[in-house]
Amino acid sequence: MKKVTIMCRVSSDEQARGYSLDDQFDRLTDYCKRWGYEVVHVIREDHSAKSFDRPEWKKWMKLVKKKELETDELLVTSWDRFSRDLTDGLNVVRDLSKRGIVPQAIEQPVDLNIPDQWIMLAVYMAAPDVDNQKRSIKIRRGVRQGLKSGYWPRKPFFGFISARNEEGKHIILHDPIKAPVVKEIFEKVAKGIPQNEIRADLAERGIKVSRNNMSKILKRMIYMGKIEVPALEKEPMRIVEGRHEPIVSETLFYEVQQALAGNRKARGKFEPKYTKLRDDFHLRGVLNCDKCAHTMTASYSKGKLGKRYGYYHCNHCKKQRVSAIKVHKAFDEFLKSLQIEPEMLVLYNATLADEMKMSQVDNKPELKTLKAKLEQIEARLIKSQDLMLDDMLEPAEYVSIKARHLKEKKDIKEKIADLKTSKKEFIELAQSGLHLLENIRQTYHEGAIYLKHKIVGSIFMEQLSFDGKNCRTPKLNRIFDLFPNIDKGLGKVKRGQLNEIFQLSPSAVRQGFEPWVPD
Repeated sequence: MKKVTIMCRVSSDEQARGYSLDDQFDRLTDYCKRWGYEVVHVIREDHSAKSFDRPEWKKWMKLVKKKELETDELLVTSWDRFSRDLTDGLNVVRDLSKRGIVPQAIEQPVDLNIPDQWIMLAVYMAAPDVDNQKRSIKIRRGVRQGLKSGYWPRKPFFGFISARNEEGKHIILHDPIKAPVVKEIFEKVAKGIPQNEIRADLAERGIKVSRNNMSKILKRMIYMGKIEVPALEKEPMRIVEGRHEPIVSETLFYEVQQALAGNRKARGKFEPKYTKLRDDFHLRGVLNCDKCAHTMTASYSKGKLGKRYGYYHCNHCKKQRVSAIKVHKAFDEFLKSLQIEPEMLVLYNATLADEMKMSQVDNKPELKTLKAKLEQIEARLIKSQDLMLDDMLEPAEYVSIKARHLKEKKDIKEKIADLKTSKKEFIELAQSGLHLLENIRQTYHEGAIYLKHKIVGSIFMEQLSFDGKNCRTPKLNRIFDLFPNIDKGLGKVKRGQLNEIFQLSPSAVRQGFEPWVPD
């Protein structure tokens, strides 16, 4: 009497579509009774067949390898119950055959002693493999599109819970218990409290946060309302505004990144160029010494009466020293000179709006043609799959056809993406820049220190320097040449030299005769 093992397998999503372990078990046992087979082992699994890393399968293989179980055949109802991966499936079939065990599907029987039947086995296994790949692509596309739209279609991080909005889309909301914990962690780290002390305090209150998890929490942009879309092929990584409510403010998030950087050299994607950034010396790292061209630092010094005065000074040659209050006042006046007149702003925005409309109209015919080609390729791919499954197309030919069509699809999609985004993104960036110039002084003074440095870096192509009387810069950003109403701070002096508002004395006024900063 032939001894057999029967295997019943479903995955969670297959159960939802009506598959049943009991139904498979009944069909397999009825088959064995008709043919007089002895069932020596039963494998019942609720796992995906994308791999053989399945608990019950591994237990059975262990018995087989140790020769603790004698079996002649492994029976399944159909080959997709055995495996949904073509390569792994064929390899396991070969391995079992070498061990004297014949895998067989009662609804799709093949005779593995006949070489040509291996082609039929490959076809049976290719169908679920192709289906898996198609579903996987759709899922990945859906997840990526969700991320790009500002949603979080994945398992929520600590501090959030899953929900659905009125449109049925997956969203995340604040966890009423854990969200305040996340905010508390950020606030304490920003104050300089060690993470181990924070974790110990939380543990006493029954809230367990591991060291590794706390480190991840402090670096996740999702907590400040941003979604990070990872890079894919030629599409670079991008950061978009999330549809969810942030747990911490953007300012607090970057304060924590600065605190994490400490006194080490900045190296992370959130860490600023200068680790010791301070609002009271927000131009530190921007001003250059006119004598030696090294970057000036800043610090306080005490006068005879014990009051503190701020200065920018050069630690390299020690020949430059200038009052911080005068520098900041001059820079504020310079920012005023960069603001666009309201009537010019209306004109620029109207021009950009017209350009946006024209780009959409110009691209419509070409986009329509490309989309039609894309649909045609999709139809051909489905047709070639059907032909292969109906034995009207060899698997090798199908692979060749699929590879050619996939390349065509990729090229067309890249063209569509270029048509949709190239001009639109440029215009959106321009509009964003106009908004910044309209409110540049206010944005600068209200922004966090990292933002101040970004604004300064975008205005000056090279750093500022002092010649003893004037504050000079070799180059301003060329974008300012496009706005004729902007003074650019150049006045009547030569290009590259700022006007009189930046005429600063490099010498220090005697202690006690200028505004002081309290301790």
